[in-house]
Amino acid sequence: MDEMDEIIAEFITEAEESLDKIEPLFVELEQKGEDNEMLNEIFRSMHTIKGAAGFLGFQPVVDVAHSSENIMKRLRDGEISVSTPLMDVILKSIDMLRILLGHLSAKDGIEEDVSPLVNELNEALNVATGQSSGEQSTSDADVQVTQPVEEKVEVAEPVAEPELSIESPPAEETQPVMDDIERQIEEAMKVADLSREESINSEPAESTAKSAEEPAPPAEPVTEKQAVKHPAPPSKPVVQKTAEAPKPAKDTAAKPKEVAQNLRVDVERIDKVMDLAGEVVLVRNRLLNISNYFDQKYSHDPMTETLMETVSFLDRVTSDMQLAVMKIRMQPIKKVLGKFPRFVRDMSATVNKDVALEITGEGTEVDKTVIEHIGDPLTHILRNSIDHGLESTEERIAKGKPQKGKVEINIYQKGNQVVIEIIDDGKGMDVNKLKRKAVEKGVLTEEEVDKMTDEAATDIIFMPGFSTKEVATELSGRGVGMDVVKTNISLLNGYVEVLTEKDVGTTFRICIPLTLAIIQSLMVEVSGAKYAIPLSPIEETLKVSNDQIDNITGQNVIVIRDKVCPLFELNTLLGTGNGNGNGNGSAHEDSEHKYIVVISMGEKRFCIAVDKLLGQEEVVIKQLDGVDSTASYVLGATITGDGKVVFILDVNGMSRNLLEITSKV
Repeated sequence: MDEMDEIIAEFITEAEESLDKIEPLFVELEQKGEDNEMLNEIFRSMHTIKGAAGFLGFQPVVDVAHSSENIMKRLRDGEISVSTPLMDVILKSIDMLRILLGHLSAKDGIEEDVSPLVNELNEALNVATGQSSGEQSTSDADVQVTQPVEEKVEVAEPVAEPELSIESPPAEETQPVMDDIERQIEEAMKVADLSREESINSEPAESTAKSAEEPAPPAEPVTEKQAVKHPAPPSKPVVQKTAEAPKPAKDTAAKPKEVAQNLRVDVERIDKVMDLAGEVVLVRNRLLNISNYFDQKYSHDPMTETLMETVSFLDRVTSDMQLAVMKIRMQPIKKVLGKFPRFVRDMSATVNKDVALEITGEGTEVDKTVIEHIGDPLTHILRNSIDHGLESTEERIAKGKPQKGKVEINIYQKGNQVVIEIIDDGKGMDVNKLKRKAVEKGVLTEEEVDKMTDEAATDIIFMPGFSTKEVATELSGRGVGMDVVKTNISLLNGYVEVLTEKDVGTTFRICIPLTLAIIQSLMVEVSGAKYAIPLSPIEETLKVSNDQIDNITGQNVIVIRDKVCPLFELNTLLGTGNGNGNGNGSAHEDSEHKYIVVISMGEKRFCIAVDKLLGQEEVVIKQLDGVDSTASYVLGATITGDGKVVFILDVNGMSRNLLEITSKV
């Protein structure tokens, strides 16, 4: 990648970040009506995108950004008011800018025709200002066309060609455009070659300072290009503005010190460092095993003590390194949530409902893998909440509810997990309808449904085969695709549960680990084979006698603190046992007792019986190619401290497939 390619890549990244930042602001602005701080933020971001795109010669980006910027300037100056039609067309410009940036990033050579959108933006501005489609605002066209060329020559002599009267934001925007371009060049060049940082930082400041003393020569490509786009009107001489240039130049020169604290790194490099950190963790585990062996066998040897101290120090350093690398991979979940205000706005307009979205905890950080995979499940749940969960305006008024429906997204950290709640104040779920439809579709039998509690019945929506079009119509769509939602969240080693109350609302609660690469696990043994169970869903471990185990309609259960929990033999679940009396297909070390691992998935619990509990160990998850983790209950594999390969069990997948059984108890 040459220097210009790096500059373009930097521009694309920053432009996309700017769009991600301002898109939710448009929705919030539409709700508030007026907010000068928000308008200034949007205007500056659009202005920066336009300036940088102009320098790099991306004219379609310039055209769209400029037309949008014109509208934002009128809003900022109070000449027009915020309206839904204006927001609709500006949001279209955001979409188009994303498409254009996508083509630049892919280098596919595709050129979008932006003229229809530019015309639509201009027409929307004309309508907002009360002009007909054939008119132009005086500030944008009339003043420049009627302005004498001689007056232009007198104000800014070096750029006095007649063609400079085309397109014209006010004069006060000319210097900020230059500052934005200089900043873009500086930041991009720092990434391309950090060794040039001082020269890059100093040159813009010097050139700006020079412009304060004398007009800039037209030979400068950037100056000429920007002068063509933004000549100064006669009422505000350029000399007055350039006299203030040294002040922004100082600010520009001071910025690199702050920017230098951040460094853009390719994701693949971070992943590579994470992989290496995982390998170090595995080696650390082996060394701990070896040092313990020598400590037991050669405890009186002074070198044994030295070995123990060295390995102990390595253990601490490895833990700190692992934590530091994991923090590098952590990103605010806001990256996912930023698209939802726009999504809710468009979705509510489509279904003709008035919906308010509230988001809290968007600063919570999670692993980048979670960021990449949690968006689709959240989008699906939101769509169902708006389309089928919330009542129509008439229904809400009839029920005495506020006319505007509300959907909340709450995110918070709980231990080593992040919890995401999607709450609506809609009609809730009718569990009786869910049960009847489950029987009609053949998902459950009458006998199974009769034994179900209302709480267990809500999980019917996650059962495969329940999500059909007929169900979506008759049951407000709560079952459509929810089995896919639960499967996708399970692949993140998380789980989802539903809490609902008729005519009050529904809450979807998603729990996922903060990180997926290195986890704490409980090592267990069954029939001589070792397995790792992720520690986060384990509530407790027990040693119980056989007489504490009961059987209800063919299902083993155990009572834990007055609560009945279904009990499963791990060999039976994995299909590796012979299903004898104990269910393990193995001889227990103590045939009168069993070791029980209690798994808690939200409000629901089930137990797994194993032969031995071997203790906790930090493991690195290695994906297995060619293994269907959903069907095999295997999340991945790891190498233990004794050098053996051990499967990591997917207890979330187990809970999903055990739903039919556990719901009967």
